[in-house]
Amino acid sequence: MKRWLAVVAVLALAPLGAGPAAAAPNIYHTISSTHGGAYVAAEDGCELTEVFLSSSVAMYAAQPGPVNKQGLTSVFVRVTDTCGSVTAAAGGGGVLFEAEAMNMAKLVADPRLRNASVSTTMEGTDADGNPVTVELNATWTGTGELEHTTISNPDHFPDGNVVAVDNNLRRDAVAEVSVEVAGRSVSGTDEGASLELVKANCVEVARPGVEGFFPCFGFPG
Repeated sequence: MKRWLAVVAVLALAPLGAGPAAAAPNIYHTISSTHGGAYVAAEDGCELTEVFLSSSVAMYAAQPGPVNKQGLTSVFVRVTDTCGSVTAAAGGGGVLFEAEAMNMAKLVADPRLRNASVSTTMEGTDADGNPVTVELNATWTGTGELEHTTISNPDHFPDGNVVAVDNNLRRDAVAEVSVEVAGRSVSGTDEGASLELVKANCVEVARPGVEGFFPCFGFPG
């Protein structure tokens, strides 16, 4: 399960040195994207239940274009028999149950990342493709100092230029997570969780006559 996230700074960028005949720049804004991640594990005899959680809320916009608001929450649950006789490559135990689910539930977060929460009912599938319902409740409480970083990445390609700017906040947090799925319940604490907020923008300027130049999305043409 990946941790997601990435975001955009609302900063005005100067022209990238393109001549008057160059195409108009494409400008993409992550107005704000806040993400919380957590991992919890609980043991009951030989059964180890693990929960991998990611939740976010974001606002995106191209220029020109409308502002899009989006939440995204995903959870992956795995139950392992730690007493089972399997190879180390299988993780030290046989997998008894797996399920994953995702929906558009929004993380509710304090702008200074002092706390956040998400509660939702999610429809997903188990490892055999059978439908499952996941009940999720999670909270994050900030514990560390608020960290602030800025990143500016200008780059030049044969087909054009790009400048990406990030303005990031991060705070260490403690997450409390509770999940119910397929008759199984697990709850736990992640002392090493975190909350992150990114604001960013990415500006593309293609050279005259160039099409398909989208380095902001990983395709420099």
